[in-house]
Amino acid sequence: MMKTLKLFFVLLTVISFTSCEDVIQVKLDEGDPIVTIDAFINDMQLQQKVRLTYTDGYFSQKPNEPIIGATVTVKDLTSGVSYSFTDSNGDGNYLYNLATTDTLGRIGRSYELTVIHQNNVFKATSRMKRTARVDSLVSKFDEGGGLGNAPAGYKFAFLGFDVPGDTTDYYWIKSFRNGVFFNKGGDINICIDGSYGAGADGFPFIPPIAEGITPRGELFQKFDVCRTEIHSIDLETYNFLTQVQAQTTNSGLFATSPENIKTNIKNTTSDKVKVVGWFCMSAVGFKEGVAQ
Repeated sequence: MMKTLKLFFVLLTVISFTSCEDVIQVKLDEGDPIVTIDAFINDMQLQQKVRLTYTDGYFSQKPNEPIIGATVTVKDLTSGVSYSFTDSNGDGNYLYNLATTDTLGRIGRSYELTVIHQNNVFKATSRMKRTARVDSLVSKFDEGGGLGNAPAGYKFAFLGFDVPGDTTDYYWIKSFRNGVFFNKGGDINICIDGSYGAGADGFPFIPPIAEGITPRGELFQKFDVCRTEIHSIDLETYNFLTQVQAQTTNSGLFATSPENIKTNIKNTTSDKVKVVGWFCMSAVGFKEGVAQ
């Protein structure tokens, strides 16, 4: 009994000291804001966008400040034609409106992005590669339940084949529910040919990729619209997205130290003004289906 009482008082003392600890406010050094350029452009007959912002402090809860007053162009290095993007709303979204019968990109051509802001010239190049088709979408009703009492709903998968040939193809498969993009880090669905490595040339996309258009923990309800897009990317963009996925899902007991995300955009006029972001030109195959 005495041993039990002693143990109780020891624990009570530890709890008392723990509860009286002061809260320490950690102050991080804040450097100059860094220019961020998000320039993923495709060959769909849709409005194209380049987003320009500044980075913010680590603990900041407000949206990144938009960069306004910049000049943004994308140049077709084969034809010499330049496309000018404009920020009409002053929100950092530089847009190019396409005619309904035209596309900005052509497969096999290289493009150069140029952003000019406050006497700094930022540049990057990207080549548009071929992509695969979405042959069909299939929905299956999941009754849910089980130990976790999971909700009921529909899960989508797609059928498609990697493009055969000597070239290794890299893809980013995007999916949307009722027009809303599944954009969490864990939702990034990328592959090499139809699998997670070379050697699946010309084969169907494997089940983890085909079923990945319904991200873990997500479901579709009856009559919801699923849109699936297969974007062609290159090896560098594949590696970039792999790093983004790793950093945005980096948590838990075995989390690794954060690292700077790669960028393929360079400031060609000054080393003092830093830039991060990515420029990629993609060809896209897509299809929509309704859960039923």
